[in-house]
Amino acid sequence: MLSQNSIHTLAEIALQSISIDRIEPFECSAWRSNGFSDSDILRLTCALGAFSIRSWPNRFDTPSKIEFWAATNEIFNDNERSLKRFGASNAIPFPGLNLWKPHGVPAVLLLPFEDQLWTLCSWVQGQPIAQGQADKAMVVHLATVLGRLHARPLGLQSMQSNSLRERSEALKSLDHRLFIAIDQTTFFASNKLSNRLKHCMAIVLERGPDWQRFLSIGGCQMRACHWIVRDLWRENILLDDSKRFSSIVDLGAARIDWPVLDFIRLFGSLSYDSGHALSVNANSKNELWQNAFEAYAKQHPSHAIASLDECKMLHLVSVGLSIAQWVKWVQGGTIDLSNSEKAQRVSERIEELCNQFLLEVS
Repeated sequence: MLSQNSIHTLAEIALQSISIDRIEPFECSAWRSNGFSDSDILRLTCALGAFSIRSWPNRFDTPSKIEFWAATNEIFNDNERSLKRFGASNAIPFPGLNLWKPHGVPAVLLLPFEDQLWTLCSWVQGQPIAQGQADKAMVVHLATVLGRLHARPLGLQSMQSNSLRERSEALKSLDHRLFIAIDQTTFFASNKLSNRLKHCMAIVLERGPDWQRFLSIGGCQMRACHWIVRDLWRENILLDDSKRFSSIVDLGAARIDWPVLDFIRLFGSLSYDSGHALSVNANSKNELWQNAFEAYAKQHPSHAIASLDECKMLHLVSVGLSIAQWVKWVQGGTIDLSNSEKAQRVSERIEELCNQFLLEVS
């Protein structure tokens, strides 16, 4: 994390960039670390409003990712598609990126500062959806907003789903060596996940042929595809104080694909609560899915999304493959686990996926 002096310096550069000729009174402080990339997020407030200053890893592919993120923000922030019109409470439902304009330096999207790269964007009010927070009213509201967004498609085309093809290829690459990876990884042995992971991977490998047929049949079909968010985890959805949808904070994975992927990602992550099927006001997990599907279908043409059973099946396959992917990331050294807090978050995420998967297949 930056020192207070560094935070102050970075804030002054941000103020220069948003066209304040002289340094106005401002406040800038750490807000939170974001996700598994360990991005630091600072909140800057001044006379022009609130802004977010976020760090990114200083890697070769970061500039291209940020350029893509900026482009997708512009696509989704088009006035005709503003989520404000679809039921969002925020006038700026997607964070808009600002250029850095330090004195004497050409304007840039990414500012190098203390061995990291930084973006500057507008601040969007709201809090992420907490685990177990969803109830029927929230589910219906979110499904309605998502359905309205999808019903005004951008870049609509008839094509096969890339996501189904990718899942099919991921299944083909799975084999018994993942068991060996679990046995040989000290990380898994130390956090008591080994047996649960082996159980999950045994089910994935056992059901793999049936899942492969399901994906092959679905992947051959032409779908009504358009721009979707894809990374619609509950952590990336912000709610206002009235628990109404406010913003989607990460469009870095957006692309043209089958809209069912947005549906299952969001409501799959809402239908699970600390190892148990969500049960709020007598609404079971199945009822939650049914409520979401019905509310979504009222807003979106029926041909654009699968049946509810197909949604649930694709969700189950996706969770199983996510567990396998986390094993590969840990075993392959993709995730730096030297930080104990990050290692704990990784462990919790994998355990959560395992518990959800075992609950789904029981």
